[in-house]
Amino acid sequence: MAAEGYVDQDAVLRAFDASPGVQLVVRATDLRIVAANRGARDTFQRGALLDLSLHDLRDPGFQPLVAALTDVVRTGESFHDDQVPVVADWSDPASGTWLDLTVTPWHDDAGAVAGAVAAGTDVTTRLRAAQLERSGAATADHRLARAREVVLRLQGALLPSTVPLLPRVDVAASYLVAGLEQAAGGDWFDSATLPDGRVSLSVGDVVGHGVEASAIMSQLRAVLAARLLEGAGILPALEAVEAFAGRVSGAFAATLCVALLDPHTGALEYATRGHPAPLVVGPDGAHLLPTTGDGPLGSRSDGRVATATLGDGEAIVLFTDGLVENTHRPLRDGLAELERTAVEAYSDTRGGASVAGRICQQLPAVLVDDGFTDDVTVLAAHRRPAPDPLELRVAADPGQLARVRAAVDSWGLGVGMGSRDRSALVLGVSEVMANAVEHAYRDTRGGLVEVRATIRDDAMIEVVVRDHGRWREPDRDPGERGRGFSMMASAGLLVGVATGDDGTVVTLECPARRPAPVDQADAVSEAVTGATAPLALSAEPSDAHVVRVGGAVDHRSGAAQMQAEVLRRSRNGLVPVTVDLRDVVHLGSAGVRVLESLLRTVDHLQVVAPPGSPAAQTLDVAGTPFLSSRP
Repeated sequence: MAAEGYVDQDAVLRAFDASPGVQLVVRATDLRIVAANRGARDTFQRGALLDLSLHDLRDPGFQPLVAALTDVVRTGESFHDDQVPVVADWSDPASGTWLDLTVTPWHDDAGAVAGAVAAGTDVTTRLRAAQLERSGAATADHRLARAREVVLRLQGALLPSTVPLLPRVDVAASYLVAGLEQAAGGDWFDSATLPDGRVSLSVGDVVGHGVEASAIMSQLRAVLAARLLEGAGILPALEAVEAFAGRVSGAFAATLCVALLDPHTGALEYATRGHPAPLVVGPDGAHLLPTTGDGPLGSRSDGRVATATLGDGEAIVLFTDGLVENTHRPLRDGLAELERTAVEAYSDTRGGASVAGRICQQLPAVLVDDGFTDDVTVLAAHRRPAPDPLELRVAADPGQLARVRAAVDSWGLGVGMGSRDRSALVLGVSEVMANAVEHAYRDTRGGLVEVRATIRDDAMIEVVVRDHGRWREPDRDPGERGRGFSMMASAGLLVGVATGDDGTVVTLECPARRPAPVDQADAVSEAVTGATAPLALSAEPSDAHVVRVGGAVDHRSGAAQMQAEVLRRSRNGLVPVTVDLRDVVHLGSAGVRVLESLLRTVDHLQVVAPPGSPAAQTLDVAGTPFLSSRP
């Protein structure tokens, strides 16, 4: 037994290291960690934390704890929060730990703040139990909102920021990121002009969410776009995507729809791989095109291409299943609502937006107004009459510059250009006209400047500014002059100048494109979370090899539970198993993909969904094989 006044330092250190929860001590002078118990090392998933600075813990999932320690050191005031997330692996936010955290200042003998002491109790189990009781309410996700911005920014960087505009085809897109934890990452869209003059349109959906899904999505999109831009048809492009997906972990069971549209004839080719078929909407109503019947990537489908014709004035709409899937309405009702809303958006001329723009704005706003649990992507292309060119003849007078700028800006807005591109174009035209006023007609009066703006078939805006004067010789010392062309180049404009006896022609070119916003939902409404029946898995009392699935299979974790139960009952694919979906109230895309994977890996697997049930409707649209009843 230790003598009075004697401290067994080794025993104290062992006791500290084995103390429950997370114990962490930070020094104030350099924010370095001077003590950390085993619980802290396990939570941070690091073998050693001593002598690490808080500045070294840059991972998004560590920032709430780092911020609390830093603030206590700075202010000297204690901190407490009963729900602080610590996520060591941000590719899987659900793997993180929730702490009931208290941080107190550590004072030296003089009373100054020498550091901060953090003590955290793991409350993850309690919080997750509370979440299940509230039927999957997303309260925990709100705590991770700041860190989720990282995934949202990544998604925006990997998706195209614009879509092309052509004289006969107006393209628009919208992408709405769901407000649930891990939601961002799976959906994608793309559109481009091809060498033969057609427009490519594609949307897809990758299994899972988060950074990994975003990375896979961007790779599949890049492979498909590259082959199409090389002039390959739909089937060769899809073969390249299929081959690539076979070598990339996580790409299995991704779905996609790709279409090629001739702007002038309306000839349309398209293919669906386990994905909803496009919607056509026009003056006479809306209808879904038939799917080509092929399964998701990895299903080894033969690959088929369907054809259709898009009439003058009609629009084609590609979308992901998040637009029509809903936990409290049958899928067929969602598709009917899609057609009705598309017709209303097509006919609604208020607000000045184009047909394609209205469709991409109003479909998500109406169909997911009461909340949604998956990303929503909409891509629309409207066959329109070519916009009239802008043609101006104005006096070579400085007083006309404002009028020209206003006319160019208004015309650019009318054809669908984004504000940044319009600003660059207005800048360029204004600079060119100012040069004409100053140089071409310096010694004469009554000169004219002609401005003509058009949108070309190669998705380029072309503005031609012509004068009929004679430019003066440039000053030997230009001073502050002569910066217009460098400004135009910096703004991204291509500038060409041709001079002759009859004057000077300046041509400005810039891409014709419309911004494609990536937006984040504020939250999922309580109506949706309240209507979401919890997942239920059970076995038939008379047959241990029948797995009954009930409730909602609407996200990745629920689908993973179903997959694990089926694999357990089948002894990892060796024993026949029947999956009975009669009690499923909502089957999301995550569940469909798990079933596709199980059908491929489990011998003699049978999927049963009664006719008219929510599961049957979803499986029918996705093209997944199933039985209407058990044999």
